[in-house]
Amino acid sequence: MFRWDVMGLSDAEMYDRMKNGWKMGLPFTACGNGSTLEATKNAREWLPKIAKQYSIVTVSDAGAGDMAWIRSIHWDVDYTPYDLVPRLDEVIKFDITKDILPAADLILCRMVLNHIQENIDSAVERIKESGSAFLIATQFDNALSRTRQFQRLDLRLYFGDYIESVQDGNEEACKLALWSIH
Repeated sequence: MFRWDVMGLSDAEMYDRMKNGWKMGLPFTACGNGSTLEATKNAREWLPKIAKQYSIVTVSDAGAGDMAWIRSIHWDVDYTPYDLVPRLDEVIKFDITKDILPAADLILCRMVLNHIQENIDSAVERIKESGSAFLIATQFDNALSRTRQFQRLDLRLYFGDYIESVQDGNEEACKLALWSIH
């Protein structure tokens, strides 16, 4: 859907970086500074509220990483972690650009689509094909820009208007947003 002027890392180069870990989140997490407890504070408080408000029982986390921050959430859901590079035995190997998740009440896709450079359209189609009810993903309103390894995507271009959102991460314009996808 989009063509960029800035040359980013290829998806293969991003995969290599994922395998080796992001240095900026260490020692707490190998998944980078966006996955520290400080960066995930709002998300950790918001997710249980959303689960309760929308009767979400099953969650597929498509981008679970090392699960460092998600483990501190207290919510009553059946949580299944997926990632392209599983760092823990309980994380299921999964390529969001090629594989279709089993239907769940919610797909959590925090800071994942933003790192895909070449196959974002495929990832969006796989999400829609899952039969899941809701998506929570990283959102940047009216922002289409990227660095070599991160895109500031306005996912409304793919999923329409979101239902609600919360500020997320270390960047003021970054938020987690909730969409209905069924």
